[in-house]
Amino acid sequence: MNDQFFLSVKSRYIKFGCLPLLLIIGFSFNSNAQTNSSPSIKISDNGRYFTDGKGKPLFWQGDTEWDLFQQLTFSEARALLTERRKQGFNFFQVMVTGVFPEWAQMTKSESWKGSLAWLNDNPLTPNEDYFRRTDSIVAFVEKNNLFLVVGVYHAQDVDKGRISMQNARQWAYWLAKRYKDSKNIIWSMYPHPVDASKPIIEATVQGLKEGDGGAHLITMHPDPSPTSSSFMNSASWLSFNTLQSWSTNFSNYDMVKADYEKTPARPVVDGEARYEEEDGTTAFQSRAPGYWACLAGGFCSYGHRDNWKSPKTWRNWYNTPGAKQMKIFGDIFRSISWWKLIPDQSVFVNQIKGDAIARSADGDWILAYLTRPESITIKMDKITESRSAVAWWIDPLTGNKSKIGEFPTPENHSFSPPKGCEDAILLITK
Repeated sequence: MNDQFFLSVKSRYIKFGCLPLLLIIGFSFNSNAQTNSSPSIKISDNGRYFTDGKGKPLFWQGDTEWDLFQQLTFSEARALLTERRKQGFNFFQVMVTGVFPEWAQMTKSESWKGSLAWLNDNPLTPNEDYFRRTDSIVAFVEKNNLFLVVGVYHAQDVDKGRISMQNARQWAYWLAKRYKDSKNIIWSMYPHPVDASKPIIEATVQGLKEGDGGAHLITMHPDPSPTSSSFMNSASWLSFNTLQSWSTNFSNYDMVKADYEKTPARPVVDGEARYEEEDGTTAFQSRAPGYWACLAGGFCSYGHRDNWKSPKTWRNWYNTPGAKQMKIFGDIFRSISWWKLIPDQSVFVNQIKGDAIARSADGDWILAYLTRPESITIKMDKITESRSAVAWWIDPLTGNKSKIGEFPTPENHSFSPPKGCEDAILLITK
């Protein structure tokens, strides 16, 4: 593709502006549809996090691979997911029909026929070759205990007339029915966060539930940024909130915390912060939102610029510094009882903008993420399980852990980040 084409589609408002949607007509609805599927992901009893099928806490380390279905062959998708799994990623945000079907059409290549989700540019005629390949990817994901967050439609499909009140429900029904027994799927939508979007959102949800019998979680990921699905937080069908911060600053924390504090309680995912290498985004700027989101009580999905700009060249960009550092990020949280996390900036005696901190509900650990060279003072009495606590520095670039010392918990204590670091993790345990 030429540079002018990339420039014409790179706007946040049209990034996913040409997502085709498919349906088959001639079926009847059954509002009492049942399924034998037992989903491998649920919401915890307190509404704060995800659990697996057995009720065990499930940490969300997300990745954006929008064109996984459209631009990659099954063997390519399998290889990419295998490498991402090694990096700790377990949730993958994809678009059912890919980001830009125009790319396939512009190539005029016979080899692209299987990459067009619908035939003759008609959303009423899905391409069975395309969905057979999608079936294989979905099966591979389930076999490897990974999860797909599947984008059913995007706001631009509504803007351009591809999705409407006349077909949203049917399309959602067809898709959900096809994958009703696929346990590791979550449904998502990408509408504009305005009241005018609500009728089509509700129609889509109705179709999804009729198609799979309510077997899967449902969220939405409004566009453009910054915005959140919490504009419909009272909707009973909304399983968890997804937001799009598209930011490299502390607003990631603020947005997640705002949703965390809403009633009813729901898990919160920052589904798009900033893609590594896009608009000059550094590895530091792509890992920081993960720590901010989790310490605000939520979760985060990483992304690389070329996941949508050049997906077929994934071997050139999957192992970037930011992606490797997200493995370290995930390992740090998985090493503690992260599901007991309570965001609490009051644990800082002197709060510094850009720094975030949380504590365990059981009082057995404190975790802080520091992005400034200034010393911070911690209220050590938040460790309630012991008269003393051990403090550690963890390097977010390497995962190396170094002991600082042991300190009495009834007293406050000051810590200075290691010299020369962009950011640092401070872990305090009983």
